Amino acid sequence: MKTITHRFKSQQGAASLLTALVLLISITLVILLTSKEVLVETKVTADNYRTSQATAAASAAMNQAEAYFMTGGLDQIDNDTGDAGADGLVDYTSASPFSLDPDDLTAGTQTTSAQFYFDNSDDNACDCQADASKTIDSDGDGDCFGTLGKNMTRALVTAKGWSDDGTAVRTVTQCMGTFDIFDNGDGPKQPFVSKASVGVFGNATIINRYTNSSIWTGGPNDISGAAFATYLRPSNTETSDYTKAELNSDCEVGPCGDPENPGPNTQMVSNNAAGAGIDIITDDATLSSKTADQFFDMFFALTRTQLMKAAENVNQKLPNAAGVTNPNGMTGIIWIDGNLTLNAGDIVGTPTNPSILVVDGDLTLNGGAAVYGVIYITGGIQIAGGALVKGSVIGESNTASGGGGTLKLVYVPIGGDDQAPPFIVGTGMIVPGSWKDW
Repeated sequence: MKTITHRFKSQQGAASLLTALVLLISITLVILLTSKEVLVETKVTADNYRTSQATAAASAAMNQAEAYFMTGGLDQIDNDTGDAGADGLVDYTSASPFSLDPDDLTAGTQTTSAQFYFDNSDDNACDCQADASKTIDSDGDGDCFGTLGKNMTRALVTAKGWSDDGTAVRTVTQCMGTFDIFDNGDGPKQPFVSKASVGVFGNATIINRYTNSSIWTGGPNDISGAAFATYLRPSNTETSDYTKAELNSDCEVGPCGDPENPGPNTQMVSNNAAGAGIDIITDDATLSSKTADQFFDMFFALTRTQLMKAAENVNQKLPNAAGVTNPNGMTGIIWIDGNLTLNAGDIVGTPTNPSILVVDGDLTLNGGAAVYGVIYITGGIQIAGGALVKGSVIGESNTASGGGGTLKLVYVPIGGDDQAPPFIVGTGMIVPGSWKDW
């Protein structure tokens, strides 16, 4: 009996050992599975974080592209020099070295990278047309405008962003374009249009090498100034016969300033001695019978309120919140709430970025002032000394204007005549439904 008891005592603890071994293996497996899950979750979290970084960087690049476009369109830099200046080329393209070098975006201790570029090639110019009715290639050259790759008012924008370690990249595309400010998309067809008489323009030099009409008024002709003269492009010539510089030149005779030597791209049609020629249309009831709003709507695709709001959106409704009253140096849509006087040295608009200057009051142009673009005046216009306008002047008032100064008015159309439309500050827009990201 004692021997049997001793044998059983020697086998105690085996079951406990087996149980502990099973538990140890189970715990090890749980730890391994948990570690793997944590590792996967860490990787997923890191991937999501870097994707978020890349997405934020791409969005920042798109915001930068939008801000750049809205201030002047696609052509604001001389690509050869990098300086400010239009050269007829898109500033940021996929082939431009400076657009392919991503910019660093630093936030705290982390730095991500981003870039953007514009594409106004044929297909994208069509697809990015804000007005769906104009997405048709009417002349069959693959471009919605007609001049291959020259339209600087709409493009497909591509923005890319990278994470801080460069492993994640996001791409965003969006179309940017412009809305029509003028009726039918084109500006006025004459240098001077008025509901009243010629008035102050009876002592002006008007040069028009694009169309055959210099003055269109609803009142009588008042050619009284000795300096008055109108010049058109010579008969039997086309605008295609001249360079843009020749068409837009303010020299009516050549060499410029030599009245005895008529220029090769002008011919005098009307003056004080000979009277009104075929280029002057007066007493037109189409103008004189219009109400102020009807007259305004003849030229603009927007209402007065909409146009004023467009100017306000780019802080160019004057006086503005900062108290600015003079539009000197401004381009694009400018709304003057009241009278305006432009003096020597004041320049509104540029040859490549014209202005749409609406003066809700009287306008006084003194010698040395210059305006590039379209001037619309609800009140009267006074001219003292010599001033230069390259574009058109539209007078809404029924009261004839006055002044003893001499104005040189050179007709430069905004769009039309197979010209690529210039970008007008205040008309930029994002084409709805064009956002894509991946």
